[in-house]
Amino acid sequence: RLAGYCSFSAGEALALALRPTADLGEARRGQQQTTEARKLLSVKTDTSIGGARDVRPPAANAARGAVLLPAEILDIKNTLIAGRALKRTLGRLGDQFPRLAVIASGIDDCAGIVEAIGRTLDERGEVLSSASEKLAAIRREVRVAHDRLLQKLQTILGSSRYTTYLQDLLITQRDGRYVIPLKAEHKGKLRGIIHDQSASGATLFVEPLATVELNNAWRQLQLQEQEEIRRILAELCALIGGQAQAIQYNVEALAELDLAFAKAKYADALHATEPPLLDFH
Repeated sequence: RLAGYCSFSAGEALALALRPTADLGEARRGQQQTTEARKLLSVKTDTSIGGARDVRPPAANAARGAVLLPAEILDIKNTLIAGRALKRTLGRLGDQFPRLAVIASGIDDCAGIVEAIGRTLDERGEVLSSASEKLAAIRREVRVAHDRLLQKLQTILGSSRYTTYLQDLLITQRDGRYVIPLKAEHKGKLRGIIHDQSASGATLFVEPLATVELNNAWRQLQLQEQEEIRRILAELCALIGGQAQAIQYNVEALAELDLAFAKAKYADALHATEPPLLDFH
């Protein structure tokens, strides 16, 4: 039941791992944390762990030299932002919530990572053209090559020489190559490479010979773009990997705070009162 009040998986794991304790000091600390968290959530109702995720596995992978998925990198960014926000909040309110402030004080700002991710990825996880001058230049060339290719295909579609041979006056793609639909009975009337045919066999999808080099140039630039994107992400992941241990500690601190907030919410749901714990030994 307590785990159900947690906001992310690392907090849930702590809740599910809880066991009774015979240590009076530990029990009192746990109760005091709950009382503090309950008071905090009552006076600052917007307090939460934000968009934190358990990013320990991807951070560890980055430390081993892996290139992370953009979604994983954004999770790391959002987790670090959530940690910073809680650290600031509890730092200001340390006198009122000393036990929670101690937990939050262990959160590392991981200097430079959030900013580096912000310079590299947009909110959808796309690598920004401004991430490198080379990427910006390649993308400009990609757009020019793409426009040239489509203009040539439109010229072919608009030519009276081929109109009667075409199934439709449209441009489509097969296997990343731009093609036009040719009626199967006119095979050979438009010189080109056949990439596919319709289910009925009535239509052939042909890449005209006149556009093969333009298609090649466009595809080559796309490959250069992907190579530069991978280089940028590898560089970013090396930065993340260098602070993987700090990221791990941040997740652990956020999990402790998440557990404290969950206990507070559960206490509210039960209309609970902190019990006096006595030592009978």
